[in-house]
Amino acid sequence: MFSRKSVLLFLTLPLLILSGGAFASTIYKPFILAYEKAGDFQTIAKTTESQLKQAGFEIVGTYQPNLKTYHPYQAAKIFIITNKALLSDAAKTSRGGYGATMRVSVTKTKNNIQVAYSNPVYIQYAYRMKADLKPIKTELSKALGDQKSFGAKGLTASQLEHYHYTFGMEYFNEPYHLNSYGSHHRAVALIKKKLLQGDKGIHYLYQLNIPGTDQTIFGVSMDSKSNKDVNDAYQMSVVDFKALKGTAYLPYQILVKGSKAEALNMRFRMAVFFPDLSMMGGHSFMTLMSAPSALHHALAKATGGSYNPPLF
Repeated sequence: MFSRKSVLLFLTLPLLILSGGAFASTIYKPFILAYEKAGDFQTIAKTTESQLKQAGFEIVGTYQPNLKTYHPYQAAKIFIITNKALLSDAAKTSRGGYGATMRVSVTKTKNNIQVAYSNPVYIQYAYRMKADLKPIKTELSKALGDQKSFGAKGLTASQLEHYHYTFGMEYFNEPYHLNSYGSHHRAVALIKKKLLQGDKGIHYLYQLNIPGTDQTIFGVSMDSKSNKDVNDAYQMSVVDFKALKGTAYLPYQILVKGSKAEALNMRFRMAVFFPDLSMMGGHSFMTLMSAPSALHHALAKATGGSYNPPLF
């Protein structure tokens, strides 16, 4: 005879399997559209800033890409934000600094203005953070809205944690190595000084120290006049061509970890935020084939490094 406990286990086991399968197959997309509507760009940008502050987020930097040469958008402004919970979450992993900020974009297109933000849960898995960023997503949803997620067909948590675009392309834990400085303090001071000089079209946007760690994250803008591969507007004109805009991909980041500086390889970072982009064609990774090496070269030089990767 089966015991009562055995019968209950037999009856509930299929439900556990089904619920486990449902959890495993949950997909995540890189961006969330808060809302889209007609209106005045500056007014909506100011409203967005006010909503973020009222929700307890700290705005550590803002970025308005230089769109004079390339025109992926009519206008764009990105707010780089954090809060105490997010900083605490970032401190739990050695490269958590990459996820210490979220990005909120206000983008003017031909017909409307879109307010969107990077999906915290997507970043949680893509950046292998040992933290639950769902509460951050909930706070952003309450502050700005949550009409729908977008930017890809979607990836599961497991796919994101082990993501690389294709054979031979880098994973999260294979960043660009930029420079070594002898100490964390020296690294941070010298990098900030160099970035403020704007060498190689790389410019300082913000600096954020992760409390209780030896991590400091810098945000940088790119507007090289001599090399379009090192230009945010050009890169986005290639990859961000669909109706809903992934402007919140910007800006790029440099992580100081201990006495060393690094940055996520573009062949990982751009691919994980635009994973459905084709390999070939007018709007494809092939169009930006030379950009990853050019970016590595520029970031190394802009932080005082001497590494010269081949430009191809």
